[in-house]
Amino acid sequence: MKLETSDKTSFGIKPHIKKGYYPGKLLKVEVFADANGNPKVGKYGQQLIFEFAVYKSDPETDAPVAPMKYVTDEKLDTKADVIISKFAYHKYKSSKKGEDWIEGEYQTAITPNSAITGIFKSLGWTFSTDDVDPDDFIGNWVELDIDDYTQGEGDEAYTASTIKDINPYEGPKVGDIKDVKATEKPKKIEKQVKHEAVKEKGSPSEREAKCAQITLKIEGLKDLNKEGFLTDDGLKQATEQLNTELEALQQ
Repeated sequence: MKLETSDKTSFGIKPHIKKGYYPGKLLKVEVFADANGNPKVGKYGQQLIFEFAVYKSDPETDAPVAPMKYVTDEKLDTKADVIISKFAYHKYKSSKKGEDWIEGEYQTAITPNSAITGIFKSLGWTFSTDDVDPDDFIGNWVELDIDDYTQGEGDEAYTASTIKDINPYEGPKVGDIKDVKATEKPKKIEKQVKHEAVKEKGSPSEREAKCAQITLKIEGLKDLNKEGFLTDDGLKQATEQLNTELEALQQ
């Protein structure tokens, strides 16, 4: 795409690592949008989301050596790559001084001293009046200043990591290390009724056992939701998919 010059995650918990400086790799850039793909309008305009993978560094050379990991579920002891996003305005609401914003009118936020320009510069861009394509910087390395932030109150409060600042990567040339895949938006789950000719084979007892396993999975997800390890949206998406499988087995 060419440009002119909340909240808990659906599944599990947000990553939390020790504060400090880490090598980071840009995985993707996308417009902050709603479920239908329409750009969300914030207080000052529209934003881009820069998604970074966070890596461990060699203590002697500061070169990235492996993706950072965090525990996604303490009960199951499951881990995932640390991926953290940074939001930045790329379009400001356009209005004359003292006048209200006219809906739909914007001006570019990519100016010499803006926050988003600072991100592009750290990714290797030299400011110019030519259009800039964020996708050109995917795969580039930066130095991420990781800090803590606390969300929620009381028993629902939790601490996660956030990107405080993004600086140019000044370490040695990055060697051949494990890659990290960008996140994907949850796919819309659609119920599918299998044709009679392609129903899963199996005896009634086998199908009954599978149904019991799925029912136990659903109950387990409900427990995780009650204990705060799974959001309401995550529970809804997961149970819809499992119930679809259950219906197919019961036909």
